[in-house]
Amino acid sequence: MTLESPGDARHRCLTYFQEFLPAILGQLLLEDLRSLTTAFAIHVTDLPEAPWRLAITDGCLTAVGPSVEQAPVCTFALDSATLLEIVAARIVPQEAFFEMKIALEGDMEMGLTLSTVLAPFFARFPFTGPAGA
Repeated sequence: MTLESPGDARHRCLTYFQEFLPAILGQLLLEDLRSLTTAFAIHVTDLPEAPWRLAITDGCLTAVGPSVEQAPVCTFALDSATLLEIVAARIVPQEAFFEMKIALEGDMEMGLTLSTVLAPFFARFPFTGPAGA
């Protein structure tokens, strides 16, 4: 396994938030998530960008960006390496949380619920990054 440079990690994270997630806006994330409506933030601690905000309405991703209107009920703080492992479905979010690779602020119950229900989403839609990354 080769180590990723900070620039490569930043590029892959930005691609995830700016291209991959916007491409699925309005789509049902998973059949079991139809009743989920919430907003949360992801703070990638080793990157300079503001925390990314995401909104889910009736199980569909409805917004993603640094300035989404809905206030997040919780924030996940993690480094880029952990984020990339999670979105590639190489580690499940709750495992990363219990290994203390993720800090959770705000509504703990919603954060733990999200870490559990989004694991199948990452497995179904793994992000491996832009070609050549």
